[in-house]
Amino acid sequence: MPSAVPRSCYVLELSVQPGGSRWAELHVYSEVQHVRACIDQFVANDDGLSTFHAVWYGATLGVWLVQRGEVVEFVDLEPHLGARIDGGDWVPLSQAQALAIAARPRDEDDEEEEDDRSPAELAAHDRMELRIDWEAVAARLPALESPQLRPGQRTTVTFRSDPGVDSYLDDGGEVRFGSWELEGGDALPPPFTIEGWQHDDDDDD
Repeated sequence: MPSAVPRSCYVLELSVQPGGSRWAELHVYSEVQHVRACIDQFVANDDGLSTFHAVWYGATLGVWLVQRGEVVEFVDLEPHLGARIDGGDWVPLSQAQALAIAARPRDEDDEEEEDDRSPAELAAHDRMELRIDWEAVAARLPALESPQLRPGQRTTVTFRSDPGVDSYLDDGGEVRFGSWELEGGDALPPPFTIEGWQHDDDDDD
């Protein structure tokens, strides 16, 4: 396989570092619409796992901007995310844990600590809705420089400086076009199709 060369792309990272719930998704694309589709899939919270990871584990949720192989910015999604339970009032994601705790049935004799994750409390994540201020996020995503990453290609990734963010994106490593679960090394089906591209195709053009 040919060596990867520096290319430009957006890398959406949804991850939790080892030690809690192991979760490591990288969605690597060069079109803003594809990044948005992946974010919308996360926000849909269809199985409750999005809120579970984001609320309890302080997941890394953001978009890395890679220009010609160099990471130049990290766009944190958390300030642009809101949450609510059972159609209640929207609150910032940073306050969503309080919603889950408040949704837990409690008896007078209940001596559980506030940060205990009871089954009832965890079930609240299935009832939790998310929303995102996409316009605010899109305003932070500039156009990519040439050459842009295309289906079947890889790019090298280097950091200008320590990003100060827990990440599965390795300085000096590589990423491939597509959606990936790094803990298992599996390809993830993206919520869209690209004509002529098979997601598991690892040929480098």
